[in-house]
Amino acid sequence: MITVITRFFNLAIIFIFTAIFAGKVWAQEDVDTIYTEIRSYGTSCFTVQRGDVALLTDPFISNPSATQVMFGRVQTDQDYVDLYVNTGTFRKVKMVIAGHSHYDHLMDLPFLSKYLPKETPVVLNETGKHILSWYNLPQPLIVANDSLGSAEKEGKWIYDADSTLRVMALQSQHPPHFAGINLMNKRYTEDVRTEPVMMKDWQEGKTMAFLVDWLEGDSITYRIYFSGSLAKAPFGMFPKKLLDEHPVDDLFISAALFDDFEKAPKPIIDLCKPKRVILMHWENFFRSKEKEVKALNEKELEELITRLQKEYGNRITIIKPEPLNYY
Repeated sequence: MITVITRFFNLAIIFIFTAIFAGKVWAQEDVDTIYTEIRSYGTSCFTVQRGDVALLTDPFISNPSATQVMFGRVQTDQDYVDLYVNTGTFRKVKMVIAGHSHYDHLMDLPFLSKYLPKETPVVLNETGKHILSWYNLPQPLIVANDSLGSAEKEGKWIYDADSTLRVMALQSQHPPHFAGINLMNKRYTEDVRTEPVMMKDWQEGKTMAFLVDWLEGDSITYRIYFSGSLAKAPFGMFPKKLLDEHPVDDLFISAALFDDFEKAPKPIIDLCKPKRVILMHWENFFRSKEKEVKALNEKELEELITRLQKEYGNRITIIKPEPLNYY
């Protein structure tokens, strides 16, 4: 009898340790061992880097003053950009995306191109390509106007040179600036003939959102959703079946011009169910660089964050990135 009990006890110990070890192995398989580094450059300009693969979004760092924007020239502040750009990350950028072609989403790309590999594609709208034609950039400009996804259909995946990143552009929309009016919403159909130096030279074109995947062979290791404009559903949406291959890890959305939570951003957050929501375009980008960073509309921003916290609680981490910080 004692022998039977001893054997049973030994088998139980072996079973427990086997289960613990197997659990550890299982847990290790689920752990993401690649560090993701996100740096905010202000407005909706970010670098998102995983290992040796980085993405650059809405390239605009300079922040010209309100006086310059309204009455003068909008041009890259080259000293400021040179001082703060992380050149090591920019050399690893495999793709650039621009949601539309206003100056505060695209203006600094001609200057920043010197930091980027020549083979790095820039995914943008047709208007943006016509504006940038003036600069004859070495990077290929890929127009996504005719390959957009929507709530009902998948768009076309666009890959970088070595298939470590892929992007699907989605049909989106720019919210009205005021009183239902959307300023600078023209679309160019031919190359510009003079250098774009005024705010009015940087017209919107077709507005897009993006799904972006980091790839390892045939596997998706990380996915983000990026929308530099707060589009109301169904704009900015995509077919739910795309989430079968991989969920959205981080969701980047504009916090500017917020006015209807139920139409934006709730539908896209409910679709994506991300781990984190990164709020963009919240700060006063007309400020002097020497002044403290404050919200463009503090009341509006606080209301949005309060609604997000009330709706999602601890299920989602909300990040309000400060310019020139890492996350």
